[in-house]
Amino acid sequence: MATPSLVSRAAALVRETAVRWPETAAHLGLYVDRCLDHGPAARAILYPLVTGLLDGGPTPVRTALAPVLAAPGAPASRPLRRELLEFLLTHEHDPAVLDALLHTAGRRDDDEIRDLVHRTGRLLVRTPAGATRFDRGLVDLGRHVPGFAALMARWLADTPEDWAAVVGPSTRRMIENLAGVGVPA
Repeated sequence: MATPSLVSRAAALVRETAVRWPETAAHLGLYVDRCLDHGPAARAILYPLVTGLLDGGPTPVRTALAPVLAAPGAPASRPLRRELLEFLLTHEHDPAVLDALLHTAGRRDDDEIRDLVHRTGRLLVRTPAGATRFDRGLVDLGRHVPGFAALMARWLADTPEDWAAVVGPSTRRMIENLAGVGVPA
């Protein structure tokens, strides 16, 4: 079992490596993904390591970790993934990281997709650049992920008040066109 000081030193080493060699961030994401699939046994090491990286770590590392945490993963990994994803959603403001999260959320096929897409949108629309990025991300997902445009159109039609503040009018029309259905204005 790793001691807290060892985990802290390991997180610092990983952070320093990612700052010096940003191209290692993707490898770190793959490593964390595999470790998460070990289930609760990995929590003692992964939780402090990943939260340390998410809290002020380099953007490439946070961008690589966002899709890992948003992915469903193995059943044993889901509680820790959810907990770490919640940490990310509570602390993250960088549009690049949130965009990576959106693109992963849009490819999920479960009951949590709507809330994750909506919550990511609420975080992105805090700035004009983030709002533009969110709209572009939705259209991109609508074009490239089978069924996403129809799903998004249904959410827009079912609860327009929830989406009015995060989805721009031109994006609504584009989603409508991609889905081939009418979305009320």
